[in-house]
Amino acid sequence: MPNEPLFDLQGVGFHRAGRDILAGIDWRITAGERWAVLGPNGCGKSTLLHLAIGMLWPTAGTILRQGEPFIDLPAFRSRIGWITDAVAGQVPADEPAIQTVLSGRFGQVGLKLFPGMSLTASDHEAAVALLERLDCGTLAERSFGLLSQGERRKVLVARALIARPLCLILDEPCAGMDPGGRERFLGWLGGLLRQPGGPATILVTHHMEEILPEFAKTLVLRQGRVLASGPTANVLSRDTLEDLYGTRLDRLERSGGRVWPIWAGS
Repeated sequence: MPNEPLFDLQGVGFHRAGRDILAGIDWRITAGERWAVLGPNGCGKSTLLHLAIGMLWPTAGTILRQGEPFIDLPAFRSRIGWITDAVAGQVPADEPAIQTVLSGRFGQVGLKLFPGMSLTASDHEAAVALLERLDCGTLAERSFGLLSQGERRKVLVARALIARPLCLILDEPCAGMDPGGRERFLGWLGGLLRQPGGPATILVTHHMEEILPEFAKTLVLRQGRVLASGPTANVLSRDTLEDLYGTRLDRLERSGGRVWPIWAGS
């Protein structure tokens, strides 16, 4: 059904090594929604997403994917574009960016055509057109290893999009970027998210100022539990952020639909 949620987590928990990594998680994402997942390191963000896409199994609760308790998980996961440092680190440094994008057609990291596999002229044209649409056309023939951090993230987004994903997961996409590189990347990402008809998109971060206004909803995790969830403008409040980080705020600065915390210090 078209309105069935992409993911629907109901009372989900995950227990390992004698402790609850996640507990009592309710979270529902429908097609095309844009969510941010905010929380400090070690709060369970990555575990939550691994559960959502079926790479881990919950020890409590229920997860429905596309409205079903049981689906073809390998096929479902092939429709999830996960952009992370780990993927970037596996791309051959000398691989041209256009080949990195094309590798997404086969779910590969590093393009390799095995017997029975082939790429057509239309495949190449589609990859070039996608890079152009993403304002990355000049990167096509450059080696992946020579790209900046922001350029690598853009190419990995193109690699995910060429497979027509149901969902993009941007896992700490600004890690390793200097402030200028981060702002250029976020400006580019905002433009992408404003294009109509895109997939559901999840931004995972522990920096609230990276949450663009296009991410209309935010889930806040603290110690494996939901601290707040809902419209981003309501969730990013003084009380929630002071509870989340255990630090007193001086004030919140809001500009261009984003929020910057000014901490009071000791």
